[in-house]
Amino acid sequence: MSLRDLQVEDFQIKAVEEPGILKLDFLGSIQQLNPEDFMVPYLTEVFEFARQKKLKIECNFVGLEYMNSASIPPLITLMRNMADKKVHGVFIYDASRKVQAASFKALDVIARKSEFTTVKGV
Repeated sequence: MSLRDLQVEDFQIKAVEEPGILKLDFLGSIQQLNPEDFMVPYLTEVFEFARQKKLKIECNFVGLEYMNSASIPPLITLMRNMADKKVHGVFIYDASRKVQAASFKALDVIARKSEFTTVKGV
């Protein structure tokens, strides 16, 4: 399996493999009505890539300008996969952006239920 980026309209996820870690940079804007249609298949693919190569996953949302509430369920799915398959992951967000702070406050509640997921505001 090879690693690829995701580009859908003004939204992009750049994937970079580094020693021991798979970095996913979320960029642009998620405004689609059903982002799970493209996010779940992509995140499942990169999750399996990371799991097979025993990589930690780092999801960085600092460069994301906007995310709607429909973009949260695919991230919850990714967190649950990490917990179920014992893959470590960190979700980094911009704490100064209200829309990110609100979204990740909810995700932090879920992340705290697993020793494998962490949510961190910067």
